[in-house]
Amino acid sequence: MTALHYRFVSETDLDSFASAAPWSGSLGTFSCALSDGVLTAIPAVEFRDRDAAKRALEPHLRAWEQGAFLSPSAYRIRFEYDRSDVEEVDPQPGSMTIFVETIGVTATAFAPTIRRGNAEYPSVDPLFVRSPLTDLLIERLRRTRDGGETWPAFAYFVLTRIEAEFGGEKGAIAALAVSRNVLEGIGTICAKGDPDIGRKAGRTPETITSSERAWLEAVVARLIRRVGEHAGGRPLQQITMADFPPLQ
Repeated sequence: MTALHYRFVSETDLDSFASAAPWSGSLGTFSCALSDGVLTAIPAVEFRDRDAAKRALEPHLRAWEQGAFLSPSAYRIRFEYDRSDVEEVDPQPGSMTIFVETIGVTATAFAPTIRRGNAEYPSVDPLFVRSPLTDLLIERLRRTRDGGETWPAFAYFVLTRIEAEFGGEKGAIAALAVSRNVLEGIGTICAKGDPDIGRKAGRTPETITSSERAWLEAVVARLIRRVGEHAGGRPLQQITMADFPPLQ
């Protein structure tokens, strides 16, 4: 197994990476280079076959995709497997056979207007690790960003889900190294009886302001990223109110 090749795909025509500078770095045991929309991953250890190599690499690619979606730029990207260069594991003495797969080409239609050109590819967060919980929360985040769910409803779901995962509010505060004020801020905003986007009805209608909504968006994305950072098992720096836009 000499190399795996993946196509870098932007899922929205709002982003173009045609002029992005080449990237290189490590993903697990793979030395990787991304240029002109193609990622080449060369393993540092021997794999029996391409499927074993893909199983080792692709969790890192999914984490890259999720981290990009959680970034302030909210990139929607994916890596599509293209082909591999494979050496025969037990070649005949004195010979080597290289199996090169046929390159698959997919035609994609794009809107004529690109609104955001990117000079760099989305960065890899080495602290972020994909987990079943990040999968769940990011799928709900995607739905909310697409207008399928209100931000207060989603934010409250995130709050209650992480508290259930980590043993209540105290457990979430300790495990995720997040200030109590941040979690209580989510609860306070989501308790408002906003008649348009509120999570629940209140006796007295109370509007959720644009700054409160922006705050919820920033906080829930950061908390989901923190769930992935917790899965990575490294020491965590505390998240506080100072990390987010001021509430007005």
